[in-house]
Amino acid sequence: MNKYKLIATIALLAVVSSATAQQIRPFKRAPQFSNKNYRFYDPEVNWVDSVFQTLSLRQRIAQLMVVRVPLNLDNKQAAEFSRTMNGFGVGGVCFFVGTAVRQAELTRDFQASARVPLLVCLDAEWGLGMRLTDMYSFPRNARFGLLPEASDSIVYRMGEEIGRQCRMMGVHINFAPVVDINSNPNNPVIGVRSFGTDRERVAQLGIMYARGMQSQGVMAVAKHFPGHGDTDVDSHFDLPVIKHNKRHLDSVELYPFKRLIDADVQGMMIAHLQVNAFDSLRPSSLSRPIVSGLLKEQLGFDGLVITDGLDMKGITNTYGHGQGELLALRAGNDILLLPPNVQEALDLIEKTAATDDSLRYIIDQHCRRVLHAKYKLIVKDPIGEIAVPGTERFNASKSIVGDLNLTLDRSIDSIVARAIDAHATPGCQVVVLHNGRTVVNRAYGHLTYDLSSDTVTPQTVYDLASVTKVAATTLAIMKLYDMGRLKVDDKLSKYLPYLKGTDKANITIKQAMSHCARLKPFDAYWQQATGYDTILSMVANSPLNEKPDMVYSDLGFMLLSDVVRRISGEPLDRFVAERFYRPMGLGSTTFNPTRSGIDVARIAPTEDDTLRGAICGTVHDPNAYAMGGVSGHAGLFSTAEEVAQIMQMLLDGGVYRGVRYLQQSTVDLFNQRHFASAGNRRALGFDKQLFNPSPNAQTSQFASQNSFGHTGFTGTMVWADPDYNLVFVFLSNRVHPSAAVNLLAKMNTRTDIQTAVYNMLK
Repeated sequence: MNKYKLIATIALLAVVSSATAQQIRPFKRAPQFSNKNYRFYDPEVNWVDSVFQTLSLRQRIAQLMVVRVPLNLDNKQAAEFSRTMNGFGVGGVCFFVGTAVRQAELTRDFQASARVPLLVCLDAEWGLGMRLTDMYSFPRNARFGLLPEASDSIVYRMGEEIGRQCRMMGVHINFAPVVDINSNPNNPVIGVRSFGTDRERVAQLGIMYARGMQSQGVMAVAKHFPGHGDTDVDSHFDLPVIKHNKRHLDSVELYPFKRLIDADVQGMMIAHLQVNAFDSLRPSSLSRPIVSGLLKEQLGFDGLVITDGLDMKGITNTYGHGQGELLALRAGNDILLLPPNVQEALDLIEKTAATDDSLRYIIDQHCRRVLHAKYKLIVKDPIGEIAVPGTERFNASKSIVGDLNLTLDRSIDSIVARAIDAHATPGCQVVVLHNGRTVVNRAYGHLTYDLSSDTVTPQTVYDLASVTKVAATTLAIMKLYDMGRLKVDDKLSKYLPYLKGTDKANITIKQAMSHCARLKPFDAYWQQATGYDTILSMVANSPLNEKPDMVYSDLGFMLLSDVVRRISGEPLDRFVAERFYRPMGLGSTTFNPTRSGIDVARIAPTEDDTLRGAICGTVHDPNAYAMGGVSGHAGLFSTAEEVAQIMQMLLDGGVYRGVRYLQQSTVDLFNQRHFASAGNRRALGFDKQLFNPSPNAQTSQFASQNSFGHTGFTGTMVWADPDYNLVFVFLSNRVHPSAAVNLLAKMNTRTDIQTAVYNMLK
């Protein structure tokens, strides 16, 4: 190699080495190329460089400090505090106790007078109410740790809501979540702040919390690295000692932190712990082997590293007059949190750096990292006008806790247990959706009272009985209305020529669906019938009631199913399957389930009938059975999960998973009481709350007047409540082995469970 090539190679290596040295690991970015002077342009880098160059050494040190806002500041004291901190040029403030209104005022004032935007921090593990007396507090992490894995999204929603409220208040960093494993029952400081004792659950729920909060532009900070769970000393008062070996620490205490690092948590708080396995000389927060060696190099964390409060006695008992801050800086921390004496810390670090080039380099690097964080959290996406979270946010928080309580509440279990013990039903399914999310999905008991029979699962298929009226017939009529194929004031005889010339010629669709068409409740047509058309002929020739009062009737829905067939040219089962069940992915919702490929072993049996024998897989209702298993009043089978999705689609105004199945105006029309002036509570197809709610009625007394649903003879119930954004589904086979006594209704099992749901949401 000649000397010119050698010089070129050395120059290239120097450039690469320099670029590597200058790289800021935690804040990855993709520079944009500009043809102006052939230089790379990045607004973040430009902002950081421009601010950095204006700062003196002392001010760069101050940017690494987040100071405590004193309690109960009056306006004069607040102005003095602001002048003092601005004089130092500190990087941020941390609030603790007060009201949201006062904190918002102080935040506005502090930011307005700061030369460089301040990082506003809060230690709000269970929400702003942890610190602010007028804000909402979520339950402690330990309660969320009890959630089944299927409900982890509740923790995400909590983190998301806390992040949203923090951002409204101008808070950029929240020192949460706690991901210490609560492995020591004598721990005086972690306890219920932890998600629990299982490392997997602690890690997973910590990830959910952090992702939810960071989705709102608020930095999540995992704490307390490398793990404060197995201590019996509070580092606020003394220095805890961790005696475990590296292998144990790696597999247990460090596990959640490693998972959160992989999940891109943006901040990490270093605890004040004596972890002898890694450093027997200094506390973890002041230890270079732990902060730089273990956290950054070994585990690869490239986010913002923050000490725990440096005013805690775990540090101040040994290190004073700025020594703790200096050691924490050398260890690799970016943020020196709550220095007990800012003046002393600045003086010592500045004096040391005057003769220590390596320390000045460390200060510069950390200052740049803090400025990069400020750009991302403050400059790039400004918060805008600071506002105190109001009623809407309070209600949103309360809704999340309601879902948590519903998911964990065991009162539903006890109500179901009483029903099963009393032989009111051998088993059942309960599904509750709140705000479109599943918060209860439980299966109880067995398919029969024989305990050796199969247990009920979420995949068990039930005979829905009269729930067919809303989950099939009403859907079909609504769809035809949407398509412009019928009007609710049309006469049935317009589509059913066999009604012309009879006393039913003037019955409208609206009357039939509202059960005020003077039709009889039911009749045993099956005893004489030879098929579908024969039964409809018998209905056409049946006598009418004398008064037009509301009388619940199967007959009108038998006729309505024929309206669907005559208009569409398809039988009811095919019409609803093609337009609703199949596109919605409801594979277990069908008429004649065994013909549709559903294993009879999945189907809950109904009655042991003297004529038909043990009924399982065919419709229980004898008239529907005589009509071939497909009728407008009965015949549909499904699971609680799938029926809940149908009700959620209606609750969402006809939309399911982004696809519109019905128009909002159609759903609204059919959910109206069209004959309320006559004392008829019912809507079109849907049952409604009583005008004067009762605790022993067909639905909970707490269901709103806007709610709608239906019950079924086999022991089923579906109900949707727009006021609570709530869907409730209960399916059972209470008619097994005999339908003679409806003990399920006498015990108010369905409505008691529904009431328990409402109680959890209040």
